[in-house]
Amino acid sequence: MIRIILDKEGTGKTKRLIEQANRAALEDGGDIVYIDDNKHHMYELNYKIRFIDTSDFVINDFCVFHGFICGIISENFDISQIYIDDIFKIVKDTMDSFDNFLKDIDDLSKRFNITFTLTLNGDPNTAPEFLKKYVLI
Repeated sequence: MIRIILDKEGTGKTKRLIEQANRAALEDGGDIVYIDDNKHHMYELNYKIRFIDTSDFVINDFCVFHGFICGIISENFDISQIYIDDIFKIVKDTMDSFDNFLKDIDDLSKRFNITFTLTLNGDPNTAPEFLKKYVLI
């Protein structure tokens, strides 16, 4: 399953994502991963959550990021949830490429039973059609 928290900048998307991840760390039996482009929120997360700062890696496009996520999954088959904060700060790519990326991680989600939750800046009212089925209200 893929869930997207889509809203304008400054509306509390990261806070909401952190709260969901922390709740999952207490309630979910699997391992939780939180991916961010810096270490700013690392200490707000439950100690059980594996925090990954992508600033140490070169991630040029969504194809590379897909491989990055596959590497994380291949290292730990007990992952049940992956949280990704502000994906376009991590990956500097186009919305068209994002559509293909969502299809790829939807496949990973189904194959490995992992829920992906990510944040995205934008107006939910003008979101591209392919995003609407993933957007949390």
